[in-house]
Amino acid sequence: MRRGSLSGVGALAFGILPFVGFMIANPPGGTYKVSDIVDYVTKGHRPAVFLSMYLLLASGVGLAILLTRLREAIEGRTRVWVFTTLAGAAVAAWVVGYALVIGVPAAYAFGGGDHLSLAPGIVYTFAEAGWAVMYGAGGTLLGCALVVFAIGRVAVPSWVRWTTLVAGIAGLASLAWFPFFIVYIWAIVLGCWLLVAASGPAREPARPQLA
Repeated sequence: MRRGSLSGVGALAFGILPFVGFMIANPPGGTYKVSDIVDYVTKGHRPAVFLSMYLLLASGVGLAILLTRLREAIEGRTRVWVFTTLAGAAVAAWVVGYALVIGVPAAYAFGGGDHLSLAPGIVYTFAEAGWAVMYGAGGTLLGCALVVFAIGRVAVPSWVRWTTLVAGIAGLASLAWFPFFIVYIWAIVLGCWLLVAASGPAREPARPQLA
């Protein structure tokens, strides 16, 4: 598999799998009632919890692959170092955040229901803390990394640079949750472009190209 196609798959994994994982697991949050939280951690959630864990882990791996490919297009040693640091921290926050979201349900799924007796409020707090780490810390760090990528010289088409800047700004506002959907859309579009570019005939560019 060519590098462009691998990074394209990674981008699509990051853009699509979180939606699937969230829908499958459907962890408590927002305006959920106490009864919803109790039902979630005590009734028939075992397959959904395990599957969502794998999907979100795969999305994190996909994000890491995509960011690694973006790093190769950056010109300037200092910007590469800053981007790499921010990108690594963003991936770590993404994975750790979902671990907090799914931690209590996973404990129940592994048989902890016979030994755990947690108040619904505690379960809710864990879930909300996880979202804050994923989208507050992880989203902000990812946004910073994408902005660093876009504001300097990069060996990519101009539309990739400017859409990445838009995604970076959306990432900086991701603590409000909704803006991060722009980042998902950006990842899906970029993934499709990388796959299409990788499927084309090989050529020798004047400068390194992202695909």
